Amino acid sequence: MLSFLAELDDGERDAVAELIGGTLDVIGDARYYGNLWLRDAEFTAWHVELAGRRARKTAEERERFLEAWRSS
Repeated sequence: MLSFLAELDDGERDAVAELIGGTLDVIGDARYYGNLWLRDAEFTAWHVELAGRRARKTAEERERFLEAWRSS
């Protein structure tokens, strides 16, 4: 999931968000709700990724995670 999202450019991410938002069938801007869903999915994927590595996490890995989280 994380590698898929990382490889998307802005146009592709907007298209995926539009598709997800349309599938959610919400009233309002489908792209907006799709982007919220994508951000939540990415945030959750980071939690899952790091949950098993907490004991081995180095300062560099923590900083890399925080930088990725800030930029998402």
